[in-house]
Amino acid sequence: MVLIWIFLKSLEKFINGIAEYDWFEPIAIILLAFLASFLSRRIIDFAFGIRKKTKKIKRSEERLKRNETISKIAKTAVDIVIWMTAAMNFLSSIGVNVASLMTGAGLLGVVIGLGAQTTTRDVLAGFFIVGENQYRVGDTIEIMVGGRLISGKVENISLRITQVRDADGKVHTIRNGASEAVTNLSFKYANVNLLFGVSYDTDIDVLEEVINKVGLKMLEDPELKRDIIEPIEFVRVNKFLDSSMEIKCLGRVKAGKQWNVAGIFRREIKKSFLMKNDIVFAVSANGYSRCKSNNCKNEKFKNSYSSPKAFIYKTS
Repeated sequence: MVLIWIFLKSLEKFINGIAEYDWFEPIAIILLAFLASFLSRRIIDFAFGIRKKTKKIKRSEERLKRNETISKIAKTAVDIVIWMTAAMNFLSSIGVNVASLMTGAGLLGVVIGLGAQTTTRDVLAGFFIVGENQYRVGDTIEIMVGGRLISGKVENISLRITQVRDADGKVHTIRNGASEAVTNLSFKYANVNLLFGVSYDTDIDVLEEVINKVGLKMLEDPELKRDIIEPIEFVRVNKFLDSSMEIKCLGRVKAGKQWNVAGIFRREIKKSFLMKNDIVFAVSANGYSRCKSNNCKNEKFKNSYSSPKAFIYKTS
């Protein structure tokens, strides 16, 4: 009981101290920091926007990418300055001795600095990436990281990291100064990226129509509709292979749902291909055995067993 009474008294004293304290200045500092951050971002956007409008000649796409990259880095740098200044003023306003705190922070900074050499290297590398115009936001790049090749579109560049989203929708976070990457398989959204092959006598127009119809039909399922952002559709004839044409299909789904949606699409596309006599579909991954069973319902499939016009199916 004595301990409870002491705790309640301490809590009451703490609450009274908070209630009696003049919080106008600390709250004003925080609000001003938010306002300064908001205005600085608008000013940076306006500055880069006005540069594009004041020129009579049309700026190239390369210059626009560079401007977007530099503006993102400028926003990050300004935000760091604003919030560091706001933090020191906030601490000072509530009675913290910032001078003594900075002295201790200086000693702590030496210790941290010794362990933050990789971060310093990343930041310096970020300056060179932007200054030398190596790549910009919106560029499609290939980079060798940890012995593996990462290819995709640059979505974000800061002074320390670069974020690249590949064709499957995975986001790779790469340190600018090191060959290390973290891959996020479920960041915001994911892609259903399918590659498969059809024989050269396939009517591409009919094939495109069938694929797009399957993608739209999947939206009729209420559960799938919640997971699909953009339906799977025909993109292009991706390659001419020895015995088939490689077709690329692409769709966008909610993060983590790509595997389920891709599996359902494969099932539905198989049904649709079987109903179309002019689209040869294979059931074997090696591209030779399309219909081994004697009770195969489609004579075209049965006759095409071991045909050189083999179907090759794969996903990436």
